[in-house]
Amino acid sequence: MSGPDWLRSADERILHQLSDRRPDYLALVANRLGMHLGYVERRCAVLVEHGLIEPVSGEVVYRTTERGERVLAEGTEGADAATGD
Repeated sequence: MSGPDWLRSADERILHQLSDRRPDYLALVANRLGMHLGYVERRCAVLVEHGLIEPVSGEVVYRTTERGERVLAEGTEGADAATGD
C-alpha cells in the first residue's frame, strides 16, 4: 500500500487483522502478526488519530472503522482521502 508518509506497511497489516476479525486486544493482534506489542500500540495510536480504527471498550479493544475499510479497499486514493490530502 502506498499512501501518506505516516502510513506504514505494519499499519496495513494491523488494519487487515482487525477487519478480518471481531474487535480484538492489541496483545493478540501483535502476537498474530509477530510484532512487538509496544510497536503495535504506537501504530494503533496513529491509526486512531487518523480515524482508521477505534477503541470499542474501556479495555482498549479495537476494530476497523468505515474509513479504515475504505483505505483498504481503495488503496492510495482511500489513504489520501483519509488524510484530506
